[in-house]
Amino acid sequence: MIFNKHVNRTDEELMVLVKNRNHQAFSILYNRYADRLNAFFYRMLWSNREMSEDFVHDLFSKIINKPELYDESYMVKPWLFRIASNMCKNAYRKRSFEEAYQKAHFHEEPITQLQEHQLDEVVLTDQIHELLDEMGEERKMLFLLRYQQELPIQTIAEMLDISEGTIKSRLFYTKEKIRTSLKY
Repeated sequence: MIFNKHVNRTDEELMVLVKNRNHQAFSILYNRYADRLNAFFYRMLWSNREMSEDFVHDLFSKIINKPELYDESYMVKPWLFRIASNMCKNAYRKRSFEEAYQKAHFHEEPITQLQEHQLDEVVLTDQIHELLDEMGEERKMLFLLRYQQELPIQTIAEMLDISEGTIKSRLFYTKEKIRTSLKY
């Protein structure tokens, strides 16, 4: 196999090679993370398979085009998911803007009870995302990885190099903040 000389390297070693324009290292990183990121985007982006595949492509395009954005002090796995999380935030903002534009510029038919329920869910989801944005990137990422990605706490701890106890504590306080903030 052509990639044998790099296949046993750590993600961080591979990223250093990518910064030096090593395409073999990039291919190995892509193979390690593309499916995981695709699953992350799929869950985060309204279960839209095409959109999730496009976002994976866009994320890796950013890496190949601007590898210098990687700081060698970063762990690659959390760095990739931080980029993915930011891309999702931008998609949520764009969708909210598009929905507001649609409402403002087009006549709406009376909505059904099901549509009203769906709208309530969208509004609630938007409120939660706004609260998560206020709490900071790390807490939002933990919340999304745990409750939208349904990743086990142990996996998140390994992925982000944070203790399980710290993650549990941060998730507890994040959920409490959301719960108290959403009470009317």
